[in-house]
Amino acid sequence: MNTEKLGGSYIKIENRKLVFSHIFNQPGISRPQITNMTKLSAASVGRITDELLNEGLIREYDSDSGNVGRRPTLLHVCGENIPALAVELDRNKQVCAAIDLTGKVHCRIERDFYVLNHSPQEICNLVREMADEVMSKPSLSGKKFSGICVVLPGLICMDSGKVLLSSQFRWNDVPLGKMLRDLFPKMPVALDNEMNARALAESLYGELRHEQNAVILGIGSGVGAGIIANGRVYRGDCNMAGEVGHIPMDPNGKMCECGCYGCLQTYVADWALVEDARRFRRNADINTILRAAEGGEQWAISIIERFVRYTKIAISYFTSLLNPGAVVLSGSLLEDYSVLNEWLLREYPLKMQGPFKTSFRLSMSGLGRDGGIIGAAVHLLYKVYDEYL
Repeated sequence: MNTEKLGGSYIKIENRKLVFSHIFNQPGISRPQITNMTKLSAASVGRITDELLNEGLIREYDSDSGNVGRRPTLLHVCGENIPALAVELDRNKQVCAAIDLTGKVHCRIERDFYVLNHSPQEICNLVREMADEVMSKPSLSGKKFSGICVVLPGLICMDSGKVLLSSQFRWNDVPLGKMLRDLFPKMPVALDNEMNARALAESLYGELRHEQNAVILGIGSGVGAGIIANGRVYRGDCNMAGEVGHIPMDPNGKMCECGCYGCLQTYVADWALVEDARRFRRNADINTILRAAEGGEQWAISIIERFVRYTKIAISYFTSLLNPGAVVLSGSLLEDYSVLNEWLLREYPLKMQGPFKTSFRLSMSGLGRDGGIIGAAVHLLYKVYDEYL
């Protein structure tokens, strides 16, 4: 093996990524500014920016500066040229969108589709149907899609494309990657855990953009977390980091969908709250709980107080173990029912110990329901354009 040639190739790739990162993070930057900030030669910066222009990843325009003399040419990311298909699967609602490298959502469609009533193949067929609908939109006519990335809750092996376990879907060892590649034979296919995708999106476009160490906690039909460590998504050895929903809180508690007793999500997931509420109201849902709590009914107040208490415990685990600079809250339960996140944000600091009270910032996700699909698109684009991004 020619290690000198290999080393030179690696350096070229890293230099391309360095130049692109400056253009991505500082829209309107000029070549001389990039040269000054990266310490690369002007010739190298010129060659790399020409490559990025040819790939359609960036574009240039003249500065409107009123300075005398030649105006500098400015650069910015041109993500609309390379949209990706992004799909987020959840227990009750499925989403497909076209998203570009800047995180802009060009088209978004949803389907109410209860996963537990359908086979994995039927889910894949739905993904193909939704993708075709998105790609057929007039505004996307003629666009060359970079591929498709599907994100979902569970333990995902990205190398094999298998869903090793998704307790929310009741899937074990489902070869989802292969099934999707059979339906999308002419484009790259990628899979990821939905919370890792959300962490990636928040770190590039959202609340965590300027954080090196952070956590995003999602609560909906399940509970999970995405972790940012030293500026990158931390996945653990097998892409299983962040499965906080299955931390055992009480060995004598309720049985979880994973088959164990007393997991965290049996105290805070939406179905767990509804299950308890239906001991008092036959057809209760989350809105029933909130209305009853507002009316002073103790059973509803107790359910919300327990939700807040166990969510605070989950946050405390992360702050004590990882010392993040920020914790961002997300997920349908908190995004759709603002009363719950207001209660949580109001009460949480009161229960912190000593220095932990001011050691991190707690906030809601600014990307909302689009966080998962934006992260899915970026995951795919980074994979396809690995030599540039």
